[in-house]
Amino acid sequence: MDLILQLKQEHVRIIYLLEEILTETKKVEEDSKLIPKLRELKLVLVNHLKLEDNLLYPVFEKAKDAKMNELGKGFSEEMLAISKVALKFFADFENEDVSKLIKDLEFKKQLQGIIKVVKKRVSVEEKILFPAYQNNLVVRD
Repeated sequence: MDLILQLKQEHVRIIYLLEEILTETKKVEEDSKLIPKLRELKLVLVNHLKLEDNLLYPVFEKAKDAKMNELGKGFSEEMLAISKVALKFFADFENEDVSKLIKDLEFKKQLQGIIKVVKKRVSVEEKILFPAYQNNLVVRD
């Protein structure tokens, strides 16, 4: 599968899971699938980050064009910072009792922050990074 297409499909899945998690925080405890959704999102995000780290950013690092090197480096460093925050969020909350999380204002505040950051990041990747990859770095037949 084409790398960019796969990354875009994963973006759709990540946003969907974030929205589902937000919805789960509004359900009654007995009906909530919050913890399984958090764990699923963590798995999807970690695999997505590995794909970017192993296949996307190295292409930018190897580019002969200094602008492409800098673009990739900037995105990679920014993603590292975002992923640290996201992984800390999962570490802090994925093993909590669902009844506590549904009422936890700090959890909801951090979740809203992660949703905002991830949506912005997805938008920027798809508008800037992916076109740069496709237009400048991919060898076409």
